[in-house]
Amino acid sequence: MHSLRLANRVAARSVRHIEHFQLLGSRAIANTAARSLGVHVPAVLRSQASLLSTARSVEHSDQEWTASAASPPFDPSDEATVQAWTERFLDAVRDVPAATDPARSAAVLRELVKSNLLSFTDMRDAPEKFFLAHRLLATVGLGGFGVRFTVQFNLFAGSIVGLGGPEQVASLRDIQAAGQLGCFLLTEAQAGVLSGLIVETTCEWDAGTQEFVLHTPSDKAAKNWISQGYTAERGVVIADLVIGGESHGPHAFLLSMRDAEGQLLPGITVEDMGTKTVANDLDNARVWFDKVRLPKDAMLNKFADVREDAYVQTTDERMRIEVIGQRLLTGRLAIAEAALASCRVLHLRTEQYARGKVCNGLAGEVRLSEMPQLKAVFRESEAALEQMAAFTAGVEQRLNSCLRAGTIPDADLVDAIAVAKIRCIDVALERAHALRKEVGSYALMHATGFELVDMLLCCKFAEGDSRILQQKLTRDRLKALQKGGAAAALSGLLGEHRAEVFAAANLARKLQPAGRDVAKLAAAMDEHWREIYDLAEMIAERHIRTGPRAAFVEGPSVERLTPAATGFDADWKGKLGAPVA
Repeated sequence: MHSLRLANRVAARSVRHIEHFQLLGSRAIANTAARSLGVHVPAVLRSQASLLSTARSVEHSDQEWTASAASPPFDPSDEATVQAWTERFLDAVRDVPAATDPARSAAVLRELVKSNLLSFTDMRDAPEKFFLAHRLLATVGLGGFGVRFTVQFNLFAGSIVGLGGPEQVASLRDIQAAGQLGCFLLTEAQAGVLSGLIVETTCEWDAGTQEFVLHTPSDKAAKNWISQGYTAERGVVIADLVIGGESHGPHAFLLSMRDAEGQLLPGITVEDMGTKTVANDLDNARVWFDKVRLPKDAMLNKFADVREDAYVQTTDERMRIEVIGQRLLTGRLAIAEAALASCRVLHLRTEQYARGKVCNGLAGEVRLSEMPQLKAVFRESEAALEQMAAFTAGVEQRLNSCLRAGTIPDADLVDAIAVAKIRCIDVALERAHALRKEVGSYALMHATGFELVDMLLCCKFAEGDSRILQQKLTRDRLKALQKGGAAAALSGLLGEHRAEVFAAANLARKLQPAGRDVAKLAAAMDEHWREIYDLAEMIAERHIRTGPRAAFVEGPSVERLTPAATGFDADWKGKLGAPVA
């Protein structure tokens, strides 16, 4: 009887794996397992696109896919190539303004994904195209679709490109061909944008079944504000990897969230976050996992894996925040560039209006654009936006080299990306507000671009809140000061950046009495919070002053703003059909 129960458990687990592999599209494995058990795999499951594969089931290598099925070659130095691709991309997103709810917006993205105008591997193979696409969307209008787009191509697919093994990267071919959507599950309810990378969701290795068990231990660990989390069939989830009771820190896992009929898989609960003040064409979700079992192949294994029930580092590069957070770096830069483009478009449209607006002046009629205060705003905005565009384009060039080579950015580049994110969005917010104050009731009107300004606030806390990034800049500067010792500090006080060195040394002196006492350190940081952020500002100024300059491949910004929707279908969930398979 015991043997029979054991055999039944094994058979049930095997059938579950057949279904799971079919949901993920690993056709060869599922069919082989089915034949060995004498069971039939439903044709509807056999028709699904591949997500996870093994070397035996992958018909083409990642390299073969890149050569044969990826998007056409893109030469960023050829103006005609850039212009032709720009026109094709803008045509492909022409329906974005009309896609006013998540169901319609998701459908537009599915078609864009299937068009292969931007391949999931272009982040690695043609990064200039990847960043250009984000800027182009911002010239049309910085709305919820832009967030949906970067979640799909950067956070979801980009995480697989950056963290996945060859077979996992190759599986992107089928996901793209099917137009399937993915989300990135990192942020948790009690570890939001102001908390840094804190992960309480667990993914525990079950040696007995050779599976992972993904679990949300409490409501505070529920994945929170997950963009595209309601409409996505796939997901990359960041969870604490536990093997034999030992935590190995955050790692990335690839999973299927819905079946072929669009129903959530067992153990997964998704809740819509509700109506927002802006970007209601984007779904945001809270997600719980109740002991969801994942196959061994679910762990993205470029840098680490589980072998013979033990944790194994697969490369010389150890798993750390800079590795697992690679897509946060690309995302920060893409968001910074989009914010600049959006603010520039706002100024272009407002300037066009101001040239045509006639006012009564002291000496007679005068154009609004000739008012000295507004002329000053346009002049100051142009200077500020141009400075940040040149700096950010220079940062992008450096990051593009890393993306092509598959290397992790060094500490200086990580800091430069943080500076670009912080300063681009601050400049965009400041200049948009300065403009708003000088153009009267025009700033209250629809189809002016001002209705999208709240999206700049979204940019401020997406992919790392600006305050967290400032704290990181200061922390790393203090670590460098401590590592360099007194001699380096003295040398720095005599150098070009003496004010920054002095501020760092002074702040270190004030925090030093806390030692390693966390409570005392927290109290000291609270007391000296202004100095922490002031030092971060000095670091940012140094990067902007000394960093290399460049230009974006498309040249000057073009205003293509399309009026944002004034309403949306609140019953959009009823329009969701079965996801494309």
